[in-house]
Order: sequence, then C-alpha cells, then structure tokens
Amino acid sequence: MVTGTSVHIRHVAACPEVDPILCAEEDIPDHWHDQQIAWFRLDPTLNVGLGAGWQVSASVPFDLRAIAVRYETMGGAAFDPPYADIHHRDETLGGLVDGLLLAGRYAPIGNHATLGVRAGTTLPFGKTEEDPFALTEQGLTHQHIQLGTGTFVPTVAVEGVLAGKRWGGAAWATGRLPVYTNGKGYQPGAGVQAGLGPTWRPLPPLTLLTTLEGSYEAPERWSGTPYGGRATGLVGVSGLYTLSDALVLQAQARVTVLSWDLPTDDDDEGSAVQRVLGSVGVSWTPPTRRAPDPEGSPPRPAEAAVP
Repeated sequence: MVTGTSVHIRHVAACPEVDPILCAEEDIPDHWHDQQIAWFRLDPTLNVGLGAGWQVSASVPFDLRAIAVRYETMGGAAFDPPYADIHHRDETLGGLVDGLLLAGRYAPIGNHATLGVRAGTTLPFGKTEEDPFALTEQGLTHQHIQLGTGTFVPTVAVEGVLAGKRWGGAAWATGRLPVYTNGKGYQPGAGVQAGLGPTWRPLPPLTLLTTLEGSYEAPERWSGTPYGGRATGLVGVSGLYTLSDALVLQAQARVTVLSWDLPTDDDDEGSAVQRVLGSVGVSWTPPTRRAPDPEGSPPRPAEAAVP
C-alpha cells in the first residue's frame, strides 16, 4: 500500500519561547511559522495464516516527507528570523518508521460474517530525536518530526465483516496504549481509530465501501510535559477490484471533515491540518492446496475493503 497526503502546520512564534537566549539579547517581533509537508508512506504488509483461523501479520513501513517552511510577519510579509533555522528548515526526511506485529484469530459467524481480534506491538524501527523543547531552551538546532517512537507500544485491533452477494458491511477499531518513555524522554500518546460503513458489489469483481471514521490521539509527552493531541472525524470511500483469486487491486480516499485540538500545557506548536489522504495498493494471496468448502467459506477481511 502507498499512501500520500499533504499536511499544513501554522503557528505564531513569540519571545521568549522562540529562543530564550536570543530573546534576552534583542527584541524579536511576533511572527508566523508556516510549514507545508508532503507525506508519502510505503507500507508492505505480510499476512501468514496458521490454520484454524489464526493469523500473524507484520508490516515495516517506509516514509518520505518533503518539508517546506516560510517565516512571515504578522502582516504576511516574508521574515528572516535572527535565530536562523533552529526550529524548521526546508528538508526531506526519509527512512523506516515503526513497524507493527500482530497475531490473532478470525472466526466465522454464520455463512456470511467474520469477526477478527488481533493483538501485538509496534516495532521501534524509526529514527528518534532529542527533546526539541529542551534544545529550544538552549537556542540549539532541533527536529520536531520523528520517524519513530523508540518504544514498543501494545496494540489491539478488532474487525468485523458482513459479506452478502451484493450488500454487506464492515467495522473496525484499533487502539494503542504506550506504557513507558524512551531513552530520550519521549512517550507517544495513546490513541484509538474506529470506523464502519456499508459495502456494495455493483459488479462481481468490484467491491465498494463508504466509511465514517473517527480517531483520538492523546497528547505526546516530552520529559513529562504534554504536547499536541487531537480528535478527528473523516469520511472515506474505498474500492477493491478482484483480478483473480490471488490478486486484488485497492484504492482509497479519505477526507477530514472535523478536527479538534486538545488543550495542553503548551499550545505554541500550532495544529496540523490534513485534509485528503489517498492510498493505492495491491494484495496477493498465494494459491493453497485446500479443497473448496462445499458449504461456502466466510469472507476474508481484505475482501471487505477494511482499511
């Protein structure tokens, strides 16, 4: 799966927070930090069936983030801050991000429904950074965007699929609960994502899914201080096209319709605005030697277009 989106972050920068040491020496007027981030993720996932409905899945994503920054006066004119680019800079970041390892079981409910429960952990493959807020206090260059968390985060996922000949439905929820701080003083926020929607098969090879989704991201913490956090509502549409029993093409578009920033002790970093997310992918299932079930088998989760 390849996913792409654009994120806009804009916030007011003011003394003394912007650079306490330099602010003590000269008067720096309030101004804007304006960042635009083009974000792409390649997310290969391997699912291995163990028999009797048991499955193990592992993913090792790779991110590419192109960042452009503009500094402006409060009136909108270009501004050249005296602290240079210690906070943000035009740059491209890329590398592995934290992976995910889950194991669980999918059980049929009647002839047309499946319920799956999986549990596991994130895998701290992504690069982490030193505390950017502590470095700001020292007037030193720092990085706010991390590729990883530096921690194993317990994760649970629940999925349900109803697949009729033409109509069906899907629902899912994923939650994660960090339990410790990494060696650089960072602890990611807890979070939950959930969604549901109907499926429709207008043609035998094509399945469409419309969704209503919500997410809650608790504030992350640096040295015990909370930053960020938001609740988001999205609508989406997905499509799966079955080329063969082994090969399925996938496409998805999701739009953010509601977003609330959570109050924290420090709101200076602004909020991230992410409007449209697009994804395309392909799913390949190797042939098996299992004989066909004359009674019919329950639908596979992938066939219901669960994101």
